[in-house]
Order: sequence, then structure tokens, then C-alpha cells
Amino acid sequence: MITEQFIWFIDSRFYYQTTSLDKIVHLIPPHQKSIKIIIDASVQLKGRGYWHLFNDKQQLSDELMQKIETKKEQLIKFFTMNAMDVEITINSSADYLKVLNAEVNNNQNSVVVIEDNVVDKRHSIFQRLTDIKAPVLLLNKQAWKHPLSVIGAVDPLHEHARITTIDEHIATLSESWARQLKASWLIAHCYHVTSVLVKYKSKILSMHRDGLADFAKRHRIPAGKTILLEGVPEVALTSYIKKNSSNILVIGLVTRNKLEQFWIGSTTTVLLTELPCDILLVKK
Repeated sequence: MITEQFIWFIDSRFYYQTTSLDKIVHLIPPHQKSIKIIIDASVQLKGRGYWHLFNDKQQLSDELMQKIETKKEQLIKFFTMNAMDVEITINSSADYLKVLNAEVNNNQNSVVVIEDNVVDKRHSIFQRLTDIKAPVLLLNKQAWKHPLSVIGAVDPLHEHARITTIDEHIATLSESWARQLKASWLIAHCYHVTSVLVKYKSKILSMHRDGLADFAKRHRIPAGKTILLEGVPEVALTSYIKKNSSNILVIGLVTRNKLEQFWIGSTTTVLLTELPCDILLVKK
């Protein structure tokens, strides 16, 4: 699974952080100097609570689109200065997901980039992450600290009935992104021993250690590139990330059936509530 195309989905209400521009430049491989950007204006054009009260809707719409066009020109200028080709579209359709997935379908090895925001200001796309037909990179507002580091979180024992290939893709993406970014990388697995099972802690530890070792062997992960973390996954991962200033966490995002519109499992849910670092969500 090699990333061939980045599609940056921008909420026109807030546009973008300068830290995100820097990250995007670093993410684009040397042989691929292009990026696609979708500036979503649908939230402003159709989602305003007071929009229906105005008589001069067309004038307001024209003013809004002019502001977005100005931001578009600024982005074009920035990427041109960085010797990168950029294709920017402004979406005014309420079905922004259809527009986004149409771009994804043009290249199955795409990654969708979305900036995070405080929960009450997040774009509604955050409720539809599982419907995006590509891995999703969520960027927080923190600048990257060098040297960069990538950590992939796997569950080789499949305790939550996750798709068996998802951990393989997490490991592959962690390594390939680290190579591209000239970053260090690790594959982590968390285990937690509840109080009622504490007398079996040694046996449980051995089981998880063996599971991680077997996973590493099957997927040819080099020695020293795996780590076993003790604790509730969302707590253990967050603590490790903050202590080691990790830049990108690669983790799975899955649903068991079509009736479930949100991610499954407390780990991803908690991590997405407040991103401890940038998060790459892998889906298959």
C-alpha cells in the first residue's frame, strides 16, 4: 500500500493552519510534486442557521465565494513557490462526501487529509470518517518536531474482531511513511490486565509478547521495531506519544456492519476526541 495521491479537504469556515502547509510539503514524495485540494463551501452556503432570513442571498454568496477564491489563489501561490503542482476545486454541493470520494476513486492509493478542530467546530465530515473510501490523515495544530517519528498501533491477537489485513497495512504504511519522511518508526501493541485477572498477569504478558513477536516475524518487521505497552490502549498510547514526542500515529478505523456509522472500540474513539498527535486512520 503505497500512497500516490494526497487529497486535502479544507473547511472554508476556518481554512488552514500554517503548520498544515509545512506538513503537506513534507508529505509529498520527491517524485510526486502535485496535490489535490477541495475547499468545501457547502457548510457556509447551505449550513448557516440564519441564511434563510436574508433577502440578499446571492450577494452574500458572491461575497463568500470571492473570499474563498482569494484563499485559493494564496494556496496556488504557496505551492508554486514550493515547486509543486496543485489542483484546487471549490465545492458548493451539500453532498461533499460524493465529491470527495469521486476524487478518491480516480486513484485507489489516495490519502485524504483533514485538519482537526475543537469538537464543537468540527466539520460534519468527522461523523462520516468511515464513509471516506481511503485512509484519512487528521492533522492537529502542533508543528512537527524533528527528528520525526511514526508509531503504528496493531492488535495482532484480534481481540476486537478487526479485519485481519488492517494490521498488515498499518505496519506497511508506518514503515513507508517513515522512510519517506526520514523518520524513526515503531509498531506498538498494548495489553491491559484487569484487576480480576491480575494473578494471571505473567501468562497474559507472555501471550501478548508472543503474539507481537509472531506478527513481526510474519510481516518481516526488523528486530527492535516493535514495542509492547502495558495499560489501557488509549491511555498507554497517549502517554507514549507525549513522552516521546511522536508525530504520527497510524491506527485502524473499522465498522462491523453498515448500520454502524461510527468507529468501533473505545481506543480510536478516545484518541479522536482529542488528538495526541497527527493520526493516520487505516481502514482495510
